[in-house]
Amino acid sequence: MPDTSPLDAKRCLVTGGAGYLGRNLVAALLARGCPVNVLDTAPAPRAQDGMRWFQGDVRNHSDVLAASNDVDTVFHTAAVIEALTHARRSVSRTIEAINVGGTQNVIRAARHNGVRRLVHTSSIVASFCMDAAGSDESAPYSTSLDLYTRTKIAGERAVLDANGKDGLLTCAIRPGGIYGPGERLTYGRLVRALRMGVPLVVFGDGRARLDYVYIDNLVDAELRAAERLFEGSPVCGEAYFLSDETPINAGQFSIELVKKMGLQTRLVRVPDPVARAMAVAMERIYRALGVAKPLFTEANVKLCDIDHYFSIDKAKRDLGYRPLIDTEEGLRRTAEEARAYYESL
Repeated sequence: MPDTSPLDAKRCLVTGGAGYLGRNLVAALLARGCPVNVLDTAPAPRAQDGMRWFQGDVRNHSDVLAASNDVDTVFHTAAVIEALTHARRSVSRTIEAINVGGTQNVIRAARHNGVRRLVHTSSIVASFCMDAAGSDESAPYSTSLDLYTRTKIAGERAVLDANGKDGLLTCAIRPGGIYGPGERLTYGRLVRALRMGVPLVVFGDGRARLDYVYIDNLVDAELRAAERLFEGSPVCGEAYFLSDETPINAGQFSIELVKKMGLQTRLVRVPDPVARAMAVAMERIYRALGVAKPLFTEANVKLCDIDHYFSIDKAKRDLGYRPLIDTEEGLRRTAEEARAYYESL
């Protein structure tokens, strides 16, 4: 990053600031001398110089309005990752209210408060299962019916459509699978399962590849995107796939992580048809009874058996992005911290 930036000394808002990406963004902004507002449902952590914590919910417009007051740039990371295709209406309404309604609230509050820039964290699932492996942002939006895909697409569309309205400039970042030290949602769950003696379960034959992005690379891209949101910039109103540029099979990624942790564990491969049938059955039971939330979903299985990797040439051209950390080093760093976490359990 350059020594000076349009963001320097400008107040920023990070929604979902207690989440993995959010807290890393907050740390990076504070390190640059940017005062930061944080909006999250979690209670405030230990006070830090330059940070204002707003305990609130993106579903509540007044909460978002208060947190975005006197803010120059918003980084919208708040979202719920819920990949159910067969879900109760109450569950669907909740996810839609956060991922879509919450994003709409962020846009409305930003326009009302005269926010200049909005960087929205979308997802690679924008083109989920579209048989577009190796394609770019010209690939069509996914038609997948799982909750995460359709709500993230709706949120992204709303953000890009808001570009240029009331002086707000917007863009969207579509990261692949996010990983790094301290990630607890996906790989923390894996580590906890291994600690309990559960075998490592992977789906499919290992040939399908998925994009991944190391946390430092993603934070760098988000900051680069914000810096380039100015009148006449090609970034305005655009979406960008973002990755380490080394796609790898999802199961193989987990296998490599466990190896680098120095663990010996039993490996169980489940054929795609069996895994999909199990996932659909668990989802339908969950929808009917509201108990026993599925251990994995049909969409989770598809991520392991259909290629989901994309060109990042557009991010290289418009954002000046290059991965700071390659996947080999990113896995090493992640495994080192994950082993310490494993030993602490």
